[in-house]
Amino acid sequence: MFIMVDGIDGSGKSTVIAAWKNHLVAEGNTVFDLNAYAKQHGHYPELAELRAYDFVLSGEPTYAGIGAVIRHELIKTGTSYSTKSIAEAYALDRLMLYTTLLIPLLDSGVGVIQDRGVSTSLCYQHISTNPQGIDFLTTLEGNALALQHRPDYLVLLNTPPSVAATRLTTRAEKQDNVIFERLAFLEESAAFFAADEYRDIFRSRGTQIHSLAGDTKIDILQEQAIVLLNQFFKRY
Repeated sequence: MFIMVDGIDGSGKSTVIAAWKNHLVAEGNTVFDLNAYAKQHGHYPELAELRAYDFVLSGEPTYAGIGAVIRHELIKTGTSYSTKSIAEAYALDRLMLYTTLLIPLLDSGVGVIQDRGVSTSLCYQHISTNPQGIDFLTTLEGNALALQHRPDYLVLLNTPPSVAATRLTTRAEKQDNVIFERLAFLEESAAFFAADEYRDIFRSRGTQIHSLAGDTKIDILQEQAIVLLNQFFKRY
């Protein structure tokens, strides 16, 4: 099973994934946090090691190689890299992640839960300054590969931009200093995440799309997320 979670910055994605991780572990599953590992070590673990787990938690951009460059340089506020260059960097980071880990893991029966991915690129890079067309974005090699191996489920956090913006200003320990946290961008990206033009990219490839209200109390959001995850297990 491949689940992708997305939404505007500050929408509650981390809360959902943390709830899922705790629930999976409580149910007796083994879970490997790929982001935490790469953030600490600067590279991916060996594929053979990951195949021993029931689920792998992933995320984009990665914390290894090109993903680290994206995080620490390309998307910082004040930089002037073109949207096209950023899109190509994300696609290459994605190509490496999918080729070296995600596709082999899914093929061997390991479940993958991912925070952001091609779902983000098709929104953010389409509405950024100097926006890129959907046709261009979907044909970049890494994006095309990710859409070929599309998630079974795409969970979108439906959170008012004003709520997300308030959360971002209070997360001093997680200030990414990126261009995606401005209120105007949050509003525009929220609208596109909700648009049929965006959702049909995934629906047409067989992905089921579900929404969670990200502006509810944390304990309620966690409960609703676990209910949804259990529904996925029953359907899969």
